[in-house]
Amino acid sequence: MNKIFIPAAAVLLFIIACNKQPYMPEGPATYIELPNENASSIGGNNDGQELLSALKIMTYNIHISNPPSKPGEVDTLAIAEAIKRGNPDIVFLQEVDKGTGRNGYKGDMALTLGKLTNMNAVFYSAKAQNSGFYGVAMLSKYPLKNIRKYNLTKESDATEQRVLGTAIVDLPGVDSVLAAVTHLQHNSSTNRLQQIKDIVAHLGSQSYRVVLGGDFNETETANEFYNIFDAAFTRTCKGGACPRTFSAQNPQSVIDILAYKPTAAFTVNSHITIPEFYASDHLPVVAELKINR
Repeated sequence: MNKIFIPAAAVLLFIIACNKQPYMPEGPATYIELPNENASSIGGNNDGQELLSALKIMTYNIHISNPPSKPGEVDTLAIAEAIKRGNPDIVFLQEVDKGTGRNGYKGDMALTLGKLTNMNAVFYSAKAQNSGFYGVAMLSKYPLKNIRKYNLTKESDATEQRVLGTAIVDLPGVDSVLAAVTHLQHNSSTNRLQQIKDIVAHLGSQSYRVVLGGDFNETETANEFYNIFDAAFTRTCKGGACPRTFSAQNPQSVIDILAYKPTAAFTVNSHITIPEFYASDHLPVVAELKINR
């Protein structure tokens, strides 16, 4: 019997085609435009509606919807219920799978969560994983457009690729905000420092009001990191009084952050964590922002 050898590059192209999601290999820190097939079907035609007085945002590292107490299982319903408890307008998700087959799950996790919460969904792949992709995602009660993905700096070829995902959120009334989601390198403070510089460079020149959420994998004691961060963004909670976000089962640190710019654009009405200890190893973080006009 003749054996057929398929080049690795052909396999990768096949994976890309099946997932309809551009894979960004190592390269310069630039953006690519993503399709918005599932990003604008909910909350559309809202220009005639009343302007929002406040915007509620959430960041949630969902641990690929795998409850820590149940290795090998996926529970997207538990993640969706945690999201609904916070009732956010925009959700920033980290550790999201699409078509990977991990833990027996072959679906589009962002799209599934969007359907379960009745929100628009967009997925930003960071790396190829098994038969699919792994990355971050965004959910929104309102239409998303101008969906872009930026590569963040890698420390070496062996370092996991990280990304910044952005979208313009079409809010009720003739109003909008730029939303951005990320998940920074977990095992290198030097790499995280470069990645936050990338994020500031990408978002610093935006004319829109910006809301940002993610797992930054950096604690309050990282002075150099937060000096750069705080010069560009205003965190929704800062200092020792902020609720701990990780781990969900024994919260000891604040690494899941919500922020915005410019400072005058919003006033923080509230900043809380949702007491959901089963669904993930991180707690959902929610902030309500008064929109200053």
